[in-house]
Amino acid sequence: MRNAIAFAIAGIAGFAGSAFAAAPDWQPLGENANGNRIFVDKASVKAEGATTSVTYRTVLKTPLDTPGGGITSMRSQMRVNCKERTAAGIEVILFEDEARNVAFARNKAAKIEYLKEPPGSSADLVIAHVCR
Repeated sequence: MRNAIAFAIAGIAGFAGSAFAAAPDWQPLGENANGNRIFVDKASVKAEGATTSVTYRTVLKTPLDTPGGGITSMRSQMRVNCKERTAAGIEVILFEDEARNVAFARNKAAKIEYLKEPPGSSADLVIAHVCR
């Protein structure tokens, strides 16, 4: 009986701890070649061997029209290889209303592939920030 109570308390404490996880700390990087504003979550930048993982946001200058409204922003996760100056997309979430966490689509990469990013793109700005 005591073990069951201990597990229940531990489960509640674990849930409460995860509920208070730190909110992203979005650092502005500037604008990409299309005029979209780019932000990096400072807490997400983590070196993992030869690569660095990072989460960043793109706030669209002009929303993309959809039947349910407009896509106003996206959140992307990628891994960066600073030695090669390449990046691999991991996941992209397109938001119709990011403040209310209303996602239009969520896409995960089927294959992790490191590529050179176009100069002035969102990912190019993030690579420059992570690899400085």
